[in-house]
Amino acid sequence: MPPVWIQTRYQSAYALLGAMADQFAEACRAAGREARTIDLATDTPPEEGTLVFFNAPANLDALPPALFRPGSNLRAIQIFVDHPFALPEPVLDAWRERDGFKNLRLCLPCADDAHLLRLRFPGLRHAWVPHAIPDSALCPREALTPDAWRAREFDIIAAGSIATEQHIAEQLARLPAAAQTIARDTAAIMLRDPRLGFVQALDLAGSTAGLATGDWSAAKALWRVTVMIVNRTRRTAVVKALQGTRLAVFGPPAWKQFCTGTIHYAGDAPYDRIHAAHARARIAIAWGPTQFAHSYSERLMLAMAAGCAPISDDRLLVRRDFPNTCALYNAADPATARAATDHLLAHPDAALNLAQSARDHAEHNCLWQHRVDAILAEPAHTPAR
Repeated sequence: MPPVWIQTRYQSAYALLGAMADQFAEACRAAGREARTIDLATDTPPEEGTLVFFNAPANLDALPPALFRPGSNLRAIQIFVDHPFALPEPVLDAWRERDGFKNLRLCLPCADDAHLLRLRFPGLRHAWVPHAIPDSALCPREALTPDAWRAREFDIIAAGSIATEQHIAEQLARLPAAAQTIARDTAAIMLRDPRLGFVQALDLAGSTAGLATGDWSAAKALWRVTVMIVNRTRRTAVVKALQGTRLAVFGPPAWKQFCTGTIHYAGDAPYDRIHAAHARARIAIAWGPTQFAHSYSERLMLAMAAGCAPISDDRLLVRRDFPNTCALYNAADPATARAATDHLLAHPDAALNLAQSARDHAEHNCLWQHRVDAILAEPAHTPAR
């Protein structure tokens, strides 16, 4: 079986990508694959096998020359953990121009707006592969006894990022006045109806304002700041609704102003320590990424693995993939998050049963070892061009 080369050196917030790369390498070895970690900046580039990298290189020159050699026995798999609008267009455009993506396959946990990929990057093979977590994130089953679970430090944990109002204002100021209005209107639609993703909401806000929507560059220019607005508004509303509970918030300092009364600001935490943070609480607000409307991230899985009773915002793929393993709330109505937490706090036996079921579901369905075959699979078809 050809070797799997896994790029493990990255510069990313919270050391996310490097940790995921190491976790995937360990899972490949556990599955019997010949997995070798590599630093493309310093190591001899591979000539054959499969190169796996997360998110994107700075340019094509950072990749092994063999990838672009006619008849090459080296192929690449890009695992991209964000929305398609965050893809590095110059790199992918250069790749398509050089060899038409012959040796590239894109894997991403975002199913939202995946139709855009064929339109923007013709010939790009892509597949939905859900997020995953390492088995080291699993709490011991014996840690979920009634006494041990009740002794946890916090009632509830919420972990995640928000932008400051100043940063959002600065990003909006870079847009023309008309675009700022459309961004705010798009955010307002998303806030009213969480099942409308950015592209759908932009169609409604833009079309009714006389803007011809459907242009990738125009949508991308509005996407990030719109998501920032929605993300800050939704998450802070949930935290405010949980005043009166023993809630610990992990994230950037922008959270501090909301951590008053019974709400404790617990500081920032690197990715490889998030599971330990969750293990300090009985219930987790496992909100999904705001840039996705229906897909989910590893945050829900980490909460489940840590032995929390998880509460997720209501998403179609969460309902499908995590049946009977998490409570749900309506992201447009923070009172429903409070109702869900109050119910679990009032019924500790039911909450513990939910935590146990969630932890077992994570162990049997959400580890990197469960994703190895799907990620390394050969494309099942030739994409339309």
